[in-house]
Amino acid sequence: MTRTYTITDGCLNFTTIDQTINIDDQIDPVATGTVVTPIVGCVVADAPAAVTTVAALETLGFTISDNCTADADLVVTSNDVVAGTCPIVVTRTYTITDGCLNFTTIDQTINIDDNIDPVATGTVVTPIVGCAVTDAPAAVTTVAALEVLGFTISDNCTADADLVVTSNDVVAGTCPIVITRTYTITDGCLNFTTIDQTINIDDNIDPVANRSCCYTDSWLRCYCCSSGRYNGCSFRDLRVYNFRQLYSRC
Repeated sequence: MTRTYTITDGCLNFTTIDQTINIDDQIDPVATGTVVTPIVGCVVADAPAAVTTVAALETLGFTISDNCTADADLVVTSNDVVAGTCPIVVTRTYTITDGCLNFTTIDQTINIDDNIDPVATGTVVTPIVGCAVTDAPAAVTTVAALEVLGFTISDNCTADADLVVTSNDVVAGTCPIVITRTYTITDGCLNFTTIDQTINIDDNIDPVANRSCCYTDSWLRCYCCSSGRYNGCSFRDLRVYNFRQLYSRC
């Protein structure tokens, strides 16, 4: 502002002189508040879009004012810095600039975290003909192998190939031996779920009695021996032939 002073004497003679007044806004806008925004998600792209007005910043929870520039005329820009996993932490720095280019900054913290367990469904009962716990098949170690068994498995963030599969067996009973094999499926943020496979190991094979014929006489009578003993021969049959002769034929 140029202020011109006129100085006039008694005879109306006069002169002028100027005063220059510089009115300047050198005061930064004021922004206060702490805003932490939790987001259930998997990647940086799950973060909400940055806002672009003071009104929107105040909706988030900040308080903003400026000594000269109206809220609607303040300019809002932003920049994101990303760090970490589980959660992914996005530090979003907003810069609020007034009409004289004075500015201040304020941070919004956005935590993007996967807190959803994998989903596993299905009922798998595996019958095994056998005698002991060792007859059970080996536990599988991948989601693909679990799905071959008959389970259905998915996760909202972690790919099947990156899910970690572990297992634990609990054994009970006889005839059948029942193994409850509990699989734990864990995603990249350590969320997990469990699912059970039941393995029934049962011996359903009858005993086998072998009676091999080592000598047949003219009346088709069969004489059997095992380890030097005549098994399956009646006392009368043993008298029909010489004991030594029968033994030599076995």
